[in-house]
Amino acid sequence: MLFFTEIYFYLLIVFGIIYVALILFYTLGWFRLKTFNPQNTKFKTRVSIIIPARNEEENITNLLTDLAHQAYPKNLFEVIVIDDNSTDTTHEKVSNFIKNSNEKNFNLIGISEESPDTAYKKKAINLAIEKSNGDLIITTDADCRMGMNWLSSFVTLYETEKPKMIVGPVSFFNETTFFQKMQTLEFLSLIAITGGAIKAGRPIMCNGANLAYEKGAFIEVGGFGSDSFASGDDVFLLLRMKKQFGNKSVRFLKNNNAIVYTEALKSVADFFHQRTRWASKNKVYDVKILFVSFSVYMTNLILFTGLIQSIFIPSMLPPVMLAFVIKLLVELPILIGIGNFVKRSRMFLYSFPLIFIYPLYIIVVGALGILGNYHWKGRKVKQ
Repeated sequence: MLFFTEIYFYLLIVFGIIYVALILFYTLGWFRLKTFNPQNTKFKTRVSIIIPARNEEENITNLLTDLAHQAYPKNLFEVIVIDDNSTDTTHEKVSNFIKNSNEKNFNLIGISEESPDTAYKKKAINLAIEKSNGDLIITTDADCRMGMNWLSSFVTLYETEKPKMIVGPVSFFNETTFFQKMQTLEFLSLIAITGGAIKAGRPIMCNGANLAYEKGAFIEVGGFGSDSFASGDDVFLLLRMKKQFGNKSVRFLKNNNAIVYTEALKSVADFFHQRTRWASKNKVYDVKILFVSFSVYMTNLILFTGLIQSIFIPSMLPPVMLAFVIKLLVELPILIGIGNFVKRSRMFLYSFPLIFIYPLYIIVVGALGILGNYHWKGRKVKQ
């Protein structure tokens, strides 16, 4: 028993040091990332906003309304909605909006047949890009909301610095339950790490709900790549972009006007299906991202097993609890930083209960991600 205890503490120290170093690295990157203040008012970039939509009858009209009110010349942007074989009234909702609002720069493409493989979303976006006429592609999700300066903030950064890819911030809103507020904090931590990693010159994540890239660069890298995964349109493209053009070709847009908002999931089952879909892509990430994922997974696995072992070996509880406290103290600065950025300064308070829930969550999602089976938009996906 003593031998296994010594091995446990050895692993705790090794992975604990790695985890602390990673979080401090991303935290430094986040706080070094300056807020971008758009100055440009003479736009010249043609933009295609692409929205893959499946069974979004409750949300799509709100998004289209937000896009119709963008403070950007209508002759310089188009909106393309790809109805991915919806089984509800999404197609009719979009069609009626275009007709009734007389938005001539809004278009609807319907996919009426199921794809024979699992790459539903990537197929839909590829089709829209083929039919687009913009030089800059921006993707968002059908359940998102944004302010009137969202588009102009992206284009200003693009025209100022000409990056190949721009990663935008995403936040939850309208949370009503404790479960949804916990999701918000966990999700915001990922956004902060995303921005910090990009600023540090080591991009590892992005979110297709708020993502821009040059159409020419997309074609040059050969698109998204792997069609073996239902999702991955965002991170797979990021990996190709940084490989082809270098890490500095990717920028994070730290500006409140650039935030898109979506709602947290209401049910635990939907939450785990979503996170399983995200985790299932880890199998094809590059070595550096796999190292980060593995280190985070092992740190949380070791902490969780330490709590279980302390039930039988009470002397283990004090050092395990100390490890939890150190983890919390290391994570707090970046959580407070992202909370202040999205004007949710008290959100970090949920980190206190989350710190004990998170290890179990990581273990479960990591295991489910290896299996890769989940439900998404009414479809059962098997990797």
